[in-house]
Amino acid sequence: MVPDQLGGIVAANDAKIEGPLSELLDLVVRKEGSAGDVVNWGGAEAVNGHRFPLDYMNFIERLGGGSFEESLDVRLPLVTASDAEHRICPISPEALADPLTHRWTDPDAAATYRVEDMLIWGETAGADTLCWIAGDSAPDAWPIAVYSRNDLAWTVYHCTLTEFILRTLRAEFDACPLSDASLFGLESPRFLTAREETEMMDQGIDPWS
Repeated sequence: MVPDQLGGIVAANDAKIEGPLSELLDLVVRKEGSAGDVVNWGGAEAVNGHRFPLDYMNFIERLGGGSFEESLDVRLPLVTASDAEHRICPISPEALADPLTHRWTDPDAAATYRVEDMLIWGETAGADTLCWIAGDSAPDAWPIAVYSRNDLAWTVYHCTLTEFILRTLRAEFDACPLSDASLFGLESPRFLTAREETEMMDQGIDPWS
């Protein structure tokens, strides 16, 4: 049952958004008065050395960095050095040194993509890692790669971040792309920004009860 704190779907300004993001906004349940995050994208580009996909920027501005049902987290970009904790980042050197990090479910993907080119944008309750494969392509063409703890390997999805989340929630993949299948085909999934989750915990409220 959806708790009272999340009892309304926020629709302010959403009518101007079309495509997958509009469909996602119609699908999720958010806290009353919920708003996305304001990001200095020019500063983020300068600090990270690259642009971000347009669909991700729209996602952050409309939904924000946060969590779907405490099962799938979407990170905010690094804007200043002090933001480093839990922000978008490359695969760590320690992980790159582990041979298991370089396993792929599709041999063709192994021959096409490099783990060194990945940027982590999210993670799941099942300890999956969600990335873009940046490489040499333009940001809007970056495919999604998921490291599943069930498979201990990467699987590539040729879609945007927003499309990936939407298709997971609608169960439109042949199989759930995540180790934890609780979001797969879930009706009316709840979304909280990291900011909202912190505020509720500070008030002694369990955000996900």
